[in-house]
Amino acid sequence: MSRLILVLSILFAVCNATAEPQAYGKLFLGTADAFKSNKASQYGIEYAFNKGVSQFEFQPFVGLLRTRHASHYLYTGFSRTSYFTNSESGLAFQLSFGPGLYFYGEGDDTDLGHVFELRTSAGLLWQFADKTQMGVHFSHLSNASIAEVNPGTELVTITYELPF
Repeated sequence: MSRLILVLSILFAVCNATAEPQAYGKLFLGTADAFKSNKASQYGIEYAFNKGVSQFEFQPFVGLLRTRHASHYLYTGFSRTSYFTNSESGLAFQLSFGPGLYFYGEGDDTDLGHVFELRTSAGLLWQFADKTQMGVHFSHLSNASIAEVNPGTELVTITYELPF
């Protein structure tokens, strides 16, 4: 785990941040419980505000995720996108973190043990010349052991982002 944090920190430090953060609407589709036998589809929407926070341009966002078995996760947080090039198109790396409310929908979804959950995410994006972006993200949901039950879950998603 410490190696992963080191690699992500190095990527975060060597990439260029955007000059001015762009607001984006994001649509995503993927797999919940990605590494468990009870995999389920998940989809959702997210909105990243155009106002960066701090010298590192952390962008606030809000989102809603829904699984096939009707579990919902309403969340907010901060993200940072770092671009590998200065051109209008190219590869980017995105990190995000934030709290949210998880509503277990019964069925085959994993009961995460508490309504309060934290989400961490890392992903690679490709920005096109028209500023739209497509990417793949890996996320983890966990209640950080504030409840006795804390199974956590992993999400793998494909995203499409439209600038506003």
